[in-house]
Amino acid sequence: MTRRPVTVIGAGVIGLSCALVLAERGHAVRVLARESGERTASAAAAALWAVPLVERSERVREWAYATLARLRRDAGPHTGVREQEARTVGVGPAAPDPWTRGFTPPLREARADELPPGYRHGTVASVPLVDTSRYLPWLRERCAAAGVDIEPREVPALADCAPGADVLVLAAGLGSGPLAGDAALRPVRGQVALLENPGLTRTTIVRDGPLAPLFVVPRHDDVVVGGPAQDGVFDPRADRATERALLRRAALAEPALAGARVIGRAVGHRPVRPEVRLAAERLCGRDVVHCYGHGGAGVALSWGSARAAADLLERL
Repeated sequence: MTRRPVTVIGAGVIGLSCALVLAERGHAVRVLARESGERTASAAAAALWAVPLVERSERVREWAYATLARLRRDAGPHTGVREQEARTVGVGPAAPDPWTRGFTPPLREARADELPPGYRHGTVASVPLVDTSRYLPWLRERCAAAGVDIEPREVPALADCAPGADVLVLAAGLGSGPLAGDAALRPVRGQVALLENPGLTRTTIVRDGPLAPLFVVPRHDDVVVGGPAQDGVFDPRADRATERALLRRAALAEPALAGARVIGRAVGHRPVRPEVRLAAERLCGRDVVHCYGHGGAGVALSWGSARAAADLLERL
């Protein structure tokens, strides 16, 4: 295998995972990104291991399982990854999803005393929770230790990366669409509020009703309350009316949150397309590997799709 210089565009969880996998395989890697750290869409994610808003295919199943194994291996306070009980509740029974049979970690039906008032159906599972406020800095540190340079730089067009022998890996989430001329990529907006944690240790997901899906995710230092999935909407401003509605619904599901102080807020746009784009093409005189369109499952698919992208690059 020939080691090649690689430029990764994007410093969210997909871009950093791709960079680290490639660097650990011996490639010389740099990352270019307009946004990094807490300004990326990844930073706004509640980041449970889950696969919403993404294609239902065998390759996604494989990526998710590979990532699940890696997250469990890397779990610890330094990474921000830990196993956490998650309950998913609804007024009515969930519609069956044959694709998930035998796929998700073992589920059990929630007992009546585990359901919030007004909810009659629910399931409980133990899944990895990824606190992105710790996980993204850890990924950047791992990249630096592997010799990856991360440059804060706008990339208005792929042609602006200058001619050279390096391979481009486009992993800029929603920003990949304009760079690749991909009209199939669309935003699905989500909004979160960060609250002081009154002592919650369990995640709650409300799958139906207004602002669904609503999620309440306790992390190390706060609780992320978020939703909904606003398809085709791009607006980076946090809407206070939406926030108030989210907090009211969250307090119904977790009464301990009533009156909890808001300590932060964020908006993220999930990069959704009919299929994750994992493909290679020749553009502007160089090889380009596309790795974007992971929907709401970027964290859950990160390691699996990064390895697939690296495999594809090494076959060029």
